Amino acid sequence: MKKLVIGACAGLLALSGPAAAQSEYPTHTIRIVVGFAAGGATDVAARILASKMSDEIGQTMIVENRPGASTTIAGETVAKSEPDGYTLFMAGNANAVNAVAESKLPFDVLHDFAPIGVAVTSPSVLVVHPDSGIKSVADLIAFAKANPDKATYASSGAAAVSHLAGELLAYEQGIKMTHVPYKGSTQAMTDVLAGRVTSMFAPISTALPHIRSGKLVALAVTFPQRLDDLPDTPTLAEAGIKDFDMSIWFGLVAPKGTPSDRLAKLGAAMDKTLKRDDVRKALAIQGIVPATGQGPDAFTRHMQGDIDKLRTLFAATGMKMAD
Repeated sequence: MKKLVIGACAGLLALSGPAAAQSEYPTHTIRIVVGFAAGGATDVAARILASKMSDEIGQTMIVENRPGASTTIAGETVAKSEPDGYTLFMAGNANAVNAVAESKLPFDVLHDFAPIGVAVTSPSVLVVHPDSGIKSVADLIAFAKANPDKATYASSGAAAVSHLAGELLAYEQGIKMTHVPYKGSTQAMTDVLAGRVTSMFAPISTALPHIRSGKLVALAVTFPQRLDDLPDTPTLAEAGIKDFDMSIWFGLVAPKGTPSDRLAKLGAAMDKTLKRDDVRKALAIQGIVPATGQGPDAFTRHMQGDIDKLRTLFAATGMKMAD
């Protein structure tokens, strides 16, 4: 009888070992790999998320910057990491662009990662110089139709969201607008403020001070609803441009094969973090909106939707990664 009892106890201990190990996750530092240099909007958002998500997950989270190749270097690093929940990737729009524009990538963004959820979005605002006489999106379209050789739009670089948004607007409205690329939003904004470029889909954080000072006119925002910072500025849908979605967004993914319970724990911690008032305020300063309640399925829909939309746009316009 004693042997049976001892054997049963040993069996229970053997079964409880892996279960206990699973329940202990995480036991050491979790890193979020970002494909951009330190200081940019993605990096700042990741650092705000990591610092506060550490409280919710019960373990230190850090950000590791691996810029280069339009986030491909960072993505490959994570895709080839152990699927143990300790190495995550901040994926988003750039990966959708790469999936369409690059024929050879070291990973498939939809199949080589396990999505955790959408973390943040960063809407843009369509702006013009006040001396342009353009007061609405309808005015801008009319101007472009009447002046096909004069209508221009600035962007922070080829295949940046500001470029894609301008190209999508021109394509869907059947107008011609010349793309003027720069090496960043600040440089692009300088020429819009000087009136040398007609318009720009600018990051909210970059454009807002100039809108408030009257140096720029805000025509519409690329978001489903009006923004608290720009309550009098319509959405593109309200301005008559339906189903136009070209906001910057980012979410967390892990290597494919990461245990589902760990993904669920990370997702729950991220969602709780994004609901915190201090996090929402910190993100708002950067013009970033937390995307709560958007888990793995929402992430996949965002990515697949962007890829489908961009594939159509690239094919119709002949647009390439570099002009």
